[in-house]
Amino acid sequence: MQNSQFSWLRLEQEFSFELEDSFYWLLSNLEIHRFSFEHDPNNNCTKTLFIWLPLSEWSVRQQEALAQSLISLSKTFELELPPCKWIHVKDEDWSLSWKKNWKPDPIGKSILILPAWLDIPEKFLARKIIRLDPGSAFGTGSHPSTRLCIEALDKDPPVGQTIADLGCGSGILSIIALKLGAKSTFSVDTDSLAISATKTNSDLNNFPENKLNFFHGSIEEIEANMPKEKIDLVLCNILAPVIKLMGPSFEKIIGHKGKVILSGLLVQQIKELQEFFLQLGWQVLEIKTKEQWALMVLTPNFS
Repeated sequence: MQNSQFSWLRLEQEFSFELEDSFYWLLSNLEIHRFSFEHDPNNNCTKTLFIWLPLSEWSVRQQEALAQSLISLSKTFELELPPCKWIHVKDEDWSLSWKKNWKPDPIGKSILILPAWLDIPEKFLARKIIRLDPGSAFGTGSHPSTRLCIEALDKDPPVGQTIADLGCGSGILSIIALKLGAKSTFSVDTDSLAISATKTNSDLNNFPENKLNFFHGSIEEIEANMPKEKIDLVLCNILAPVIKLMGPSFEKIIGHKGKVILSGLLVQQIKELQEFFLQLGWQVLEIKTKEQWALMVLTPNFS
């Protein structure tokens, strides 16, 4: 019988928004899967990382090493972390506890990200409702790079378009594109848990069959499964090194009048990515920034 008293350690670490993707990468590499990010829509500066660790498996030295890894990673961005908190907690469903403080989140002029377990607030009834249960550690729309993508879709709705969503995570961008009038989406992620989250959220939003198509893998799965007329809009909210790896394959799936929205870029990476895609024959249509993150819109300009 499992001991129900003080069987978990919970690390609580406040941090600046721009560290979220890097923390996700670090924890995934450390094979730590019980974590979540908490965002207060009224606070645009910081988030809180929660990590749940089995008490019997983590020594004090290992705890200190984990905390130091977070500090070291933040220093690469020239950011400081406040002291973390270690709390003993009773055996509980850690994957549900973070949901207590996640609130309805309006984005742009027409979108509302709504935790799937909440009712729609009356003041948001006119918005397009995106019901979401991201699972553990998948996107809720709070990260600046994701918000840049959502705002771009909201400003220029992809009505009637066929979408590719590379690195779909919780499926949030695919779902928003469909809510804004897209014809269909083809969504991929290399993480099987992300594909499970996308399926769950597709069901929550009641999309008919063949509207939101999802596959475990990368851009090759898009190429193998997309319609003959090719893709009208590619959404790619992934870190810059991965974008560069996939970039040469974009032309295989995009229509000649299509567009690519790249996010997950740091502001200081704009010039490098711009030159990279210009050399591949792409034209940069637009660049937008939010905090230290950037979004870039491309269109084919092949000779």
